[in-house]
Amino acid sequence: MTKKKKTKRQPPQKMDYEAIRARDKERKLKKREQTRGKRKKILKITGITAAAAAVLCAAGFGGYQYLKRSGWILRHKIAMKSEHFEVTDAMLACYFQQCVESYQAYAEQDANAVKLDTGKSLKKQEYTDGYTFYDMLMEKTEQTIEAQIQVCEAAYAAGYELSEEKKESCRTIAAERDLSLFQKGVSREDIRKSVELTMLAQEFEADAIDSISVSDEELQAYFEQHRDEYVNVDIYGFTFPYDTEDSETDYGMTHEEALSYAEELSACKTADAFSGYVENYLRDVKKSNDEEIRLNLDNLRSTNLASYFSSEVQEWVKSDDAKKYATLMTDREEQNIVQVCMLLNPPAPSEEQTVNIRVVVLTTAEFDGADGAKEFAQELIAQCEEAGGTPEAFAELAYEYSSDVFTYPNGGVVSGMTPSRTTYGEELPKWAFDKSRKAGDMGIVEGSGTVILAYFESASEDNGWQSLVREAFTEQVKEELNKQNHQAEVTKYPENYKYITG
Repeated sequence: MTKKKKTKRQPPQKMDYEAIRARDKERKLKKREQTRGKRKKILKITGITAAAAAVLCAAGFGGYQYLKRSGWILRHKIAMKSEHFEVTDAMLACYFQQCVESYQAYAEQDANAVKLDTGKSLKKQEYTDGYTFYDMLMEKTEQTIEAQIQVCEAAYAAGYELSEEKKESCRTIAAERDLSLFQKGVSREDIRKSVELTMLAQEFEADAIDSISVSDEELQAYFEQHRDEYVNVDIYGFTFPYDTEDSETDYGMTHEEALSYAEELSACKTADAFSGYVENYLRDVKKSNDEEIRLNLDNLRSTNLASYFSSEVQEWVKSDDAKKYATLMTDREEQNIVQVCMLLNPPAPSEEQTVNIRVVVLTTAEFDGADGAKEFAQELIAQCEEAGGTPEAFAELAYEYSSDVFTYPNGGVVSGMTPSRTTYGEELPKWAFDKSRKAGDMGIVEGSGTVILAYFESASEDNGWQSLVREAFTEQVKEELNKQNHQAEVTKYPENYKYITG
């Protein structure tokens, strides 16, 4: 077995501790410098980030104000929308301004209207208890927009669009508006969009109404269903007022005396006897002068639909007792009057010819007598002629000056006027049915306590009952169309209304 040779060991080296200490010190210094450099870099980065954050914060606030002033926020906040239409806050601001202007125009014409101060915030002006002008006008604005969006959806479903001419008209309207009247941030494009939405709704509704046609079969069927509503009543009527212990009146007649005179009048058997009795009563008992007697006799006859008369008269004319020259005496103790009526003709639908006219009714008391009212009516004729003498020009006068609450809202229209209709006295139908009458004619007639400025539009092919039925049936169709056009669902975002200033 061969033995391994042993390796000779080297003697141990002597450690130089001083060198080691120097090397360690150098390493520590380098590490310290490296650490210090990293900290400085971190602090530098941190400082830059903090500064950037401060800058961004300031920029964010300023940016928000810029976006607000520029209208970006208004145009990106949705106030209401439906399936195919939406109204931004910017458009809502346009509608709101229009609502403010409409109220101002109304308040200027109505002395009793609550006035608003456009120099103050609407949110700080009370309209009624706890309800500010801002609240009221915003509510009206919301209702208007919702209704218009619904109609626009109906137009969309029908494939209806505005013509290029109408769209150009919207652009013109927007271009002519004073931007200083609107909230900051509202642009002409926002105005154009709101005007176009409004015009689309209005044009669609107007065209839908114009397209309504009523066939003879529909007219007849509607008439048969509502025949009693179109029965014409032609009567003489006279009233005897009386005093009681509880009343504050001074008619100089007791209840018993009024009943006695009424019984004598109701005993008359002819129209001449009836009017003759009234004339003698006024002259001998009431000591009336000739003018008072004439006015009373002019107002003796009343011809109109049964529905215009009291319930007692309506029931009477439908009864078997309602023969020609029959009389009805009614004692209305709650009103301190006894009334006597004489039926001049059996109740029946009117077959009379009809015409379409407009009226401006002036109360003589407001003009210190009939002469003053006639003079003013002449001035209105001149104004109408200066404006072209059109029905629209006359309608404007009716809106502004007529005291007749039944006709002024629609421009003074009296459609289906018959020769026997005495709603406005006997002189108006005489004027309207003059054979020489033509479209555009204007005339002045005197009624009882009124002066009437009349405008002749046209003769109608319908007779009396047909005219009334056509009008009623058309209104029914309009109501049905209105319901159909306002069925679309509209989503509202009232939390975004807060961006509208007031």
